[in-house]
Amino acid sequence: MKKHISTIILIVLCIVCVIIFYVNAAPLSKGSDQVSSESESSSSESSSLVEEESERPILFNQSGTVRSERLSNTNLRGEWNAIRYKNEETTYFSIEIYLDTDKLTIGEHKGVLYVNGDKIEFSTTPHSSKDEPICTYTKAYEGVEELNFEISCELNISVSESNGVNLNKIELNGNAVIGERLEGLAESVIIEIEHISQYPTLPSGDEITSLAMVLKHLKYNVNAEELCDLYLAKGPVGFTSFFEANVGNPRDTYNSYGCLAPVIKDSANKYIKANGGSAKAYDISGCDVNELYCQLNNGNPVIVWACEDFEITPSVSRIWVVDGVSLYYKANMACMVLIGYDNTKNTVTLSNPAGGIFSIDKDLFELRFSEVGSYAVTVY
Repeated sequence: MKKHISTIILIVLCIVCVIIFYVNAAPLSKGSDQVSSESESSSSESSSLVEEESERPILFNQSGTVRSERLSNTNLRGEWNAIRYKNEETTYFSIEIYLDTDKLTIGEHKGVLYVNGDKIEFSTTPHSSKDEPICTYTKAYEGVEELNFEISCELNISVSESNGVNLNKIELNGNAVIGERLEGLAESVIIEIEHISQYPTLPSGDEITSLAMVLKHLKYNVNAEELCDLYLAKGPVGFTSFFEANVGNPRDTYNSYGCLAPVIKDSANKYIKANGGSAKAYDISGCDVNELYCQLNNGNPVIVWACEDFEITPSVSRIWVVDGVSLYYKANMACMVLIGYDNTKNTVTLSNPAGGIFSIDKDLFELRFSEVGSYAVTVY
């Protein structure tokens, strides 16, 4: 009898356990269905948002690069991007600063980045990758149609270079010009210009000969020799800054090292003042390359500093100290006139006083232009 009672009790307990299990399992199952449904709903909403984001009409999406002058094997590079959507008043701007070096590892270094007055101080630990940014800046700008971002970065670093240059500081300066007007540029532009050779009278006079081509385009009855002799400031090698005068005489084959944009701008304005006309020369050095193409769209050829041989990276070959300032002369640097571009072919066209009129890969031109310092002059 006791055995039967025990069996009955055991059966009752089993039934109770089964009932409890199903009672609890039903809400759990229902809850799981709800979670799954909510997840699917969330996923659907997320997918919808992504799709909506990708379909937002873009007013402009522009990017570019600014670099420090290539004075050594260690240089700063800034990669920027700006995007704005149609019917919105916000421009999203970002820039990443990289340290490009031929050395495997750079030690700890400190720097400061300025973007339109904003100051970002940063420090980094030793690293060996060019792909890791050492500083990043992002900001949303409201209520502006067009922006010219002034960018500068100073990096304090102690490096002894293989070419004998001892670096204590690297400086990057440049501009990022963005706006709707850049979206309206023609696919290709070519400005007809009379080519003038610097030879044989001005073997070192590519800068002043380039100016002669531009003034000739503006209908001035000018020649390069006259510009050189009467309107170009000159100074002795080793005692002259190429920001203030031509280092040496362009009529000399040797011991002449040229000048940079401020000198050519001054020569142009001196000539125009003496010979009449409403034109004026502008030093647009440090500009974003898009500004060069805007000038061409407006019919203005641009005097630019780039490379005689674009396949060779410019590098420092001589250093002078003038009035306490170190001046770095870069071998392979040359001045010429930018007269066109073609986006469909990805080329630019240049008139080189040391050669002729030729076209070259646009990306390579932009690289060399920035590596020698982004120097440019336009006259209109």
